[in-house]
Amino acid sequence: MIRQDEQQQENKNTNPPPQLPPLNLQPHSFSSLPDDIVENILARISKCNYPNLSLVSKRFLSVLSSPEIYTTRSRIGTTEPCIYICMERFKDLGLKWYTLWTKHAHVETLTVDNAQEDDLSYNEYSLVPLPESNSLVPFMDRTNVVVGSEIYLFGVTSSEQPSSSVRILDCRSHSWRDGPSMLVARRCPYAVFLDEKIYVFDGCGEDDTWMEVLDMKTKTWIPLLRHRVAVLEGGWLNTVGLQGKIYLITKINYCAYDPKQGTWEVVEVHDNLGYLGKWCVSVIEDVMYSYSYYSDNLVWYDSKCKKWIDVKLSNFELLYKWRMVNILNHGGKLLVMWLYKFEEYDGIEVWKIRCAKIVVEKRHGNEVWGEIEWPVTEVKLPELSERFNSLVISI
Repeated sequence: MIRQDEQQQENKNTNPPPQLPPLNLQPHSFSSLPDDIVENILARISKCNYPNLSLVSKRFLSVLSSPEIYTTRSRIGTTEPCIYICMERFKDLGLKWYTLWTKHAHVETLTVDNAQEDDLSYNEYSLVPLPESNSLVPFMDRTNVVVGSEIYLFGVTSSEQPSSSVRILDCRSHSWRDGPSMLVARRCPYAVFLDEKIYVFDGCGEDDTWMEVLDMKTKTWIPLLRHRVAVLEGGWLNTVGLQGKIYLITKINYCAYDPKQGTWEVVEVHDNLGYLGKWCVSVIEDVMYSYSYYSDNLVWYDSKCKKWIDVKLSNFELLYKWRMVNILNHGGKLLVMWLYKFEEYDGIEVWKIRCAKIVVEKRHGNEVWGEIEWPVTEVKLPELSERFNSLVISI
């Protein structure tokens, strides 16, 4: 009886599984998906692929050209840092804006043991030109402020005369528009974005209108009184908004403006501040970084002891042999950009921009270490340029 049961169980286990109905393997057309689903899918793709995806179909072009896709990218957390570059061209040809298209690549940490300057390999990237503004946009990076996905530019003029004009570059649609005019005409003013407000100062000779603020909610300008501004001496090098205050670094001191109190104060007096790179400062996790020509190294500011300290970066000699131009916060990493000149085979001199990312971290309590990520970005300039300015926008 037991043997018969075992035989029946064995036959049951060896019986073939029941036949399933045939699957319909015909793929669904992407065009049949609702617009919100298509938008959600495309919003998860890197923006560097958008130019090619726009060529797939008119529907893709429409979705990728819509501002809504950037709202979706922000909502689902797929925004990424994009680099915008403004070049000052030779022979009074004005200024030209570009965006730097990057591509994802395997990244290694560069050490002195695994790379030397003679055998470094550089990735080639391209500069994509943007539509030109109908006004001459000021070059000085102190006049440029990033607010969300837009760049605000102040003192826009086609001549050397002061101007109250404001131009805005929408980095989502790459279109220009006018912003609310300032209360006072200014030439190359300083501008800092802090706590949903833009503070603009200098560029005019009037004491009572030396500083004004743009409220981003109401889009209106409010004049600010000039209190204790006599502490600002020696030529300004850098401006930055940090921890609720506006900091100005001059050649002889380090000053802070408290918007709540409406006053300036000297934070530090230092003999070596004049060696900091002009307009070369970046903030990562409430720590300021700059470049010191005094020590030929990256430096960070210790707010406790009120000193600039060298970043421990043993292989930085691979970078500082070139003329470094800018330091930016690129997704929580330092992006170092510098110019260099070389001759092509036909003897024509051309300029290139090189960019390197540096990962910084605190170690041993009061030390900041940095490691250079590879590969380095290398871009050939489309035309001769006297200088350039760069910004990072998350879109």
